[in-house]
Amino acid sequence: MMRAVVTTGTASSAGFPPGTAGKTGTAEVGGGREHAWFIGYRGKVAFAVLVKNGGSGAQAAVPIASRFLRAL
Repeated sequence: MMRAVVTTGTASSAGFPPGTAGKTGTAEVGGGREHAWFIGYRGKVAFAVLVKNGGSGAQAAVPIASRFLRAL
């Protein structure tokens, strides 16, 4: 399931390196605000990205995670 998120799901347009798996999410915190998150792994590296008041995980957190992994 986590692999499908980056190959055909909500994070598929980010261009993650091969072998990446993860899950997007949005945390509703009230007042019309939402925190965006993406948690995942590639090989032995596990990571989490949280963007406070960022909106959806796919729009705010996924691009940051993708840039991070491509920079390794």
